[in-house]
Amino acid sequence: MEAGVAYPVTLAVDYPERQSRWKTLLRLFLAIPVFVFALFIVGAQWAMACAIWIAIVLRGRIPRWMFDSQVALTRWQVRALSYPALLTDAYPPFEGDYPIRFDVQYPERVSRWKVLIWKYITSMPHGFVLQFLWIGAFFSVIIGWFFILITGRFPKGLHGYVAGVIRWQMRVHAYSFSLTDVYPPFSLSAEAGPAGRDTYIVSSVIGCLLTAGYIAIFIAALLVGQQTLRVEVSYDALKAGQAATTVEASKLYVSLTDAMDPMGESFPPLLPQEGKRLVAFRFEFDNESGLTRRVWESDFHLKDSDGKWHDPLLVIAGGRPTPVKFKKHTSIEAIVIFEIGDDTHPDELRYSPHFLERKRVLYEFE
Repeated sequence: MEAGVAYPVTLAVDYPERQSRWKTLLRLFLAIPVFVFALFIVGAQWAMACAIWIAIVLRGRIPRWMFDSQVALTRWQVRALSYPALLTDAYPPFEGDYPIRFDVQYPERVSRWKVLIWKYITSMPHGFVLQFLWIGAFFSVIIGWFFILITGRFPKGLHGYVAGVIRWQMRVHAYSFSLTDVYPPFSLSAEAGPAGRDTYIVSSVIGCLLTAGYIAIFIAALLVGQQTLRVEVSYDALKAGQAATTVEASKLYVSLTDAMDPMGESFPPLLPQEGKRLVAFRFEFDNESGLTRRVWESDFHLKDSDGKWHDPLLVIAGGRPTPVKFKKHTSIEAIVIFEIGDDTHPDELRYSPHFLERKRVLYEFE
């Protein structure tokens, strides 16, 4: 931390010697309009943030009017947060003086390459620490609420702690939203300066490791958590028009009704390569999920007797090439066409809906 250098994001909070008991008792009810308006403020902040990020990438700086607008929005957000946190009795005004004062120094230049992704990665260690600090702040406010009802005062130490947590959060907020390039200190103090170089390097390494860990966990959850429904099917019976057992995949009922091997002249434009043949499968989908579903070409894969997986040449759903969507409580027919070797036969047919779905169907041919 650089001694004597102030951090460019400041939050000053006046300590109230006395607070109203009845306003404290009814604080959550009094704050309802504040909460409602704060929702609109958050939306405006994100819209302005997108404009600021574009400006930084194009110009390397933030237009002053954009900067002032974002700081003003954030200032009111701080007021909206401080009021239910019992830091003051004063109702948050839209403008003018207030016992909670938030400000950010205007940066003449802002780094293009740090915008958005890098700043969120390097902010992750702060976010991890803040999770625990906010738990402490929550209980501090509850304790302070009882103290104010009994004594008319918020204990000064607890008041300073809650103000410090909000100060820390808003420094990280301003940094991650690119209102400053200066890395925030790990401190509750209003006098804390920018974090030192070593702190920045360590935080960057930890942020990269946490990001890689979250991505790995997300991918593992998708791969491991997906349930495979196995259906044994007589291939000869299927070619004779005997449908396989209907299965349910997240309230989407899937029926494999027919196999055309080799496929006839239903699709004259499709011709197999020499030594290969076309094989077509007919599906029926009944959507009872209450949501609009889609059929994608990438949903289907066929493994032949040589163990090789094939992607479809063409998927027609509802008479149209995929992707095709069909609404809730409707049905759709899909024809899936593969090209395989003349000396092989289908071994497994896999239907894997969108990667966020938790179920897939694997037809094993006998």
